[in-house]
Amino acid sequence: MAVELKFSRVDRVYRPPDVVEGTVLIITPTSITHQGVRLIATGTIMLQLSARQVGVFEALYSSVKPIQLMNKTIDISPAGKISPGKTEFPFHIALEPSKGGLVDSLYESYHGAYVNIQYSVGVEISRGYLMRPISSTAEFIVEGQRVRVPRAHVAPEAVNFYITQDTQKHILAPVLRSGGFRITGRVATRCALSEPITGELTVDSSTVPIRSIDLQLLRVESVNAGEKMATETSEIQSTQVADGDICRGLTMPIYMVLPRLFTCPTLSAGAFSLEFELSIVVTFDVGLSKHAVHTEANASKQVMAYETLPLRLVRT
Repeated sequence: MAVELKFSRVDRVYRPPDVVEGTVLIITPTSITHQGVRLIATGTIMLQLSARQVGVFEALYSSVKPIQLMNKTIDISPAGKISPGKTEFPFHIALEPSKGGLVDSLYESYHGAYVNIQYSVGVEISRGYLMRPISSTAEFIVEGQRVRVPRAHVAPEAVNFYITQDTQKHILAPVLRSGGFRITGRVATRCALSEPITGELTVDSSTVPIRSIDLQLLRVESVNAGEKMATETSEIQSTQVADGDICRGLTMPIYMVLPRLFTCPTLSAGAFSLEFELSIVVTFDVGLSKHAVHTEANASKQVMAYETLPLRLVRT
């Protein structure tokens, strides 16, 4: 016997106040008797504390209560019998928050390291006393309603940046600090989730050969841990802009597509917050530099320079 949930939309993307529609498909070789078929739609925010921020024991034993966004139960068939073959039960669920809940609107779906916002529909077939119910669950995606505003108001906001030996807060290899380098550019920091992050950068000067230039998309997740917020930064994805020692003065484009589910509009709530950053990482090949000392060839964590910019992601 197989139970499958099929949504009316192939991409399973819905926006409030849409109605989530679909069918429950049951395939059985023989007829079965059941005590009813019901559908359960849930939306939950799962929060987890970072062990590096609050300690290992606190992270393991301190539980953060999930936040319920939506919880609906619908009976789609009374007790009866399901005939052999294929049987379909249509369903319709209004996409709206639970009445009397802690939130008055639905947040967008998001899969992170310490914060997860997930929506799902589950079907359960009760089979009576001493018999395990048959169930199946499928996730659907919730996105915020697109707002039509003048194009001038949603145009990406570009910010100028520059990376030199003087802007670095970590210890650099002596050859990098003495020789010097300068990378300049501009990048959009206010971006629509449906559009890529764009910009440009130029290597004005560098006495040490460059190995690569990469873009790192970072998430900054904060969870309320009693009297303080436990904040953790982790990488979502990395995109290489240049490979090898590029020409000086050459302008290179910056282009990064934002992944679905792993990004969402910048959000700040009472129990948690979600922010995003873009880090431009320049990796130098110190070993190939004619100015490098032999002891610097194996230096670790001293051959990179970077600049991190805050992003504001919006749904338009």
